[in-house]
Amino acid sequence: MYTVTVYSQPLGGIAGCTRVFPDVLQAVDKVFRKAKGGVLHDFVVTHMGDRVVSLMVCDAERTAEAEAVRAEAYAVGEKISAERKLFKNPAPASSLTLTFEERESEAFVLFLAGSADGTIWNGLLPAGENQAAAVPAVMLCRTEGEFSSTAELLETFADASVSARGLSPVSLCDSAIVRTKVTPVVALGFSLGNGILTGPLDLFDTPLFDACRYRASEL
Repeated sequence: MYTVTVYSQPLGGIAGCTRVFPDVLQAVDKVFRKAKGGVLHDFVVTHMGDRVVSLMVCDAERTAEAEAVRAEAYAVGEKISAERKLFKNPAPASSLTLTFEERESEAFVLFLAGSADGTIWNGLLPAGENQAAAVPAVMLCRTEGEFSSTAELLETFADASVSARGLSPVSLCDSAIVRTKVTPVVALGFSLGNGILTGPLDLFDTPLFDACRYRASEL
């Protein structure tokens, strides 16, 4: 049994909540890298706005040890942010987990939103058992096989009703927080094999979502 944990926390942003400072990401990544092959099977460190987001894969019985690694990594990031006097967003951290037996072909998508609004995923979270989990700013969904396909899951973000809520599917490089009425959403796709991640793919980095982005930007 593997446990996939996603943790998201503002550690300090450049020009307010706009974006994470690269040195903070690199410092957090370095701590996780020391744990890879031991406590952690694999990990990814990424970002959304001023939030540092980590995805960790470990054996189900080692989640407490993985959390200790996570705490150490984020403490290092916070120190760098404090030294540079970056803006400290008071929004709370978000964390979720999914524990499952790895399928023959295990695929999942990590969604990151530039908002800590707890209702952000309303109507978008799949209802299958042990398929998905969501907390403010983060949603993790297993796909393919007995679950919805990745394309079907992404298609929900192309709906006009989603654009009307200000949710804009964007690439990771375009995920800076620069509007008050528009919430950027990033989708990162992964495959998991023997506890090792392949990915991420930046799934909204395509002109096929240009119309959705335009509709949301008109708010």
